[in-house]
Amino acid sequence: MSRVRVITGGPDYAHDFLGPNGTGPALMTVLHNAGHQVECTDDIESGFLGCADVDVVVINALRWRMLADQYAQWRDQWAFSPSAEARRSVLEFVESGGGLVACHTAMICFDDWDQWGALLGGTWVWGTSSHPAPAPVQVTIAEPSHPVVAGLTDMRLVDEVYGDLSMGDDVSVLATARRHAEDAEQPVVWARHAGRGRVVVNGFGHDVASITSPDHEQLLVQAVAWCAGRDKETVA
Repeated sequence: MSRVRVITGGPDYAHDFLGPNGTGPALMTVLHNAGHQVECTDDIESGFLGCADVDVVVINALRWRMLADQYAQWRDQWAFSPSAEARRSVLEFVESGGGLVACHTAMICFDDWDQWGALLGGTWVWGTSSHPAPAPVQVTIAEPSHPVVAGLTDMRLVDEVYGDLSMGDDVSVLATARRHAEDAEQPVVWARHAGRGRVVVNGFGHDVASITSPDHEQLLVQAVAWCAGRDKETVA
């Protein structure tokens, strides 16, 4: 199986990343139970600098510069921008054949790094993108033949749906959902190739209940398998 590094962490006013019921430990458990060798860190800088040591990086974090006044109370502790070396390291890792799975808030990270959004193939746009509170969501599988969503039928989760993202034109949209009944279908899971590497963005994962729902577990395991180059590996 693959060596997987989960990079997590961020302010806890909206998400529990590292607590006993945090999403970081939950992701570790799901992937460990699937047979992967899993490690976890909340040090994004060192996690990126050392990513050549693993096969797949799973980023489950919420770290950006927090420049808006509403984030001032958390800025000293949580504001973050990766160094030039860390940026170069993760780009080289993926382009040379590494795998990257970006979960939920990962697409909000690193607001001063345009290449991050290009690497993911879609990103949050401050002042344009939005999401409602967690609620029951009907997820439509858009490309059922893709290994990341193989075997999944349209599913329901209780989670957030991000919408009005900035999307690249080189992604395969694998699943869609609506923020509300009148909304257009929004891309919520997609995949792309980056050089010799593979990237999956999974817009879900607000909390442990979402991550550990059976369909979501299957999606996560298959996303890691595809990013590691094991296209035919799925969960039973």
